[in-house]
Amino acid sequence: MSEEKGVRQLERELKAARSRQRAEHENAVKKNRDFSVGGVDPNTKDKPKPDTADIPNAILLPKKKKLKKENIPF
Repeated sequence: MSEEKGVRQLERELKAARSRQRAEHENAVKKNRDFSVGGVDPNTKDKPKPDTADIPNAILLPKKKKLKKENIPF
């Protein structure tokens, strides 16, 4: 094996080796798409934000109002 390999031949071999390695890795890794075990509990309910009257001795900022005009900088 005293043959001198050119740069292009070496690049082709490296690319083939990398693609084989990637294919072996992708074939070995199995993606689990079963989401039935985890997730949000179906019995959960939406909790409303507390109002200022609900919390004693607390002063909360007023709720943000929706702008009625376009966002014009001038």
